[in-house]
Amino acid sequence: MATTTTAAAASSFIGTRLPDVYSNSGRVSARFGFGKKKAAPKKAAKKVITTDRPLWYPGAVAPDYLDGSLVGDYGFDPFGLGKPAEYLQFDLDSLDQNLAKNLAGDVIGTRFESADVKSTPFQPYDEVFGLQRFRECELIHGRWAMLATLGALTVESVTGVTWQDAGKELLLQQFYANRSWIECRINPDRIQVPIHCEIKGFGPWLLGH
Repeated sequence: MATTTTAAAASSFIGTRLPDVYSNSGRVSARFGFGKKKAAPKKAAKKVITTDRPLWYPGAVAPDYLDGSLVGDYGFDPFGLGKPAEYLQFDLDSLDQNLAKNLAGDVIGTRFESADVKSTPFQPYDEVFGLQRFRECELIHGRWAMLATLGALTVESVTGVTWQDAGKELLLQQFYANRSWIECRINPDRIQVPIHCEIKGFGPWLLGH
């Protein structure tokens, strides 16, 4: 009885060898009879991807092609305009006038965007809608915007007309000038200070109202 109890205790503490599950391999399952309940399996914590890269919205996921290598890249492209495009290359259509039906060209391959920048000044980029060309276009647009801002502030400081009223003033000035010219042609007696000016090739002109 004691031998059986000792053997059972030793077997309970050391473990029992199970039959081979895979060829030339075995599994040992330990059995501890301490009367404790099995602990509940811990839930795997969700992996939170943290990055030091600033994004346009907290928690936003940037597309793969916006890797932060460009200046000002905050991962904002909701419509996928900067995604590398894939184009199908078609063969030439049949243009034989003697045939009853000319067939369209078949697909002969696929063309991907090339990031190579050539030294030609007129068309340095192979892809019109490529990310590199978008970057250069934004730089050009930004420089023109800065120049326009400087021009608007300069004109406002000189003339006193704000930039939002400049177009209105120009249209009104042209309107009143045209109306005065028409009235002078219809009724010349309304001219208070007649000023004659002769332009080469156009003859004498009457200025003033």
